[in-house]
Amino acid sequence: VGVSRAPGRTRYFQTHLLTPTVRLCDCPGLVFPSRAPPELQVLAGVYPISQLQEPYSAVGFLAARLPLPDLLQLPPPSGAAGWTPWAICEAWAEQRGYRTARAARSDVYRAANGILRMAAGGQLRLCLPPPGYAAQRGE
Repeated sequence: VGVSRAPGRTRYFQTHLLTPTVRLCDCPGLVFPSRAPPELQVLAGVYPISQLQEPYSAVGFLAARLPLPDLLQLPPPSGAAGWTPWAICEAWAEQRGYRTARAARSDVYRAANGILRMAAGGQLRLCLPPPGYAAQRGE
């Protein structure tokens, strides 16, 4: 089965049995974003990253589930506040050399988009169990 980065390339109905209780289904026109949080829609590639006005909540969603500072090898923040989505994006902008054209400040928006593109592209792997999966297993 071929895969594509862009959604909407499926030509026929496909099912894959991942486990005896989990089946992955894909077919032309099948989209599941209505009940997923907007941040998860962005990370799943359903909502375009380029259309985000505020990418920091999606970075926060990702940082709550992955050790982003460790994965991106970011230096610890200087303040006692710890890691916030803004601080992660600011440190990534500093590390990558992203600067704004006029004021030469760190381009935090570009850094946030870059982090989200890495997650949507598979460089940062986010795996979530189906809703109710832990309760079903008795955990």
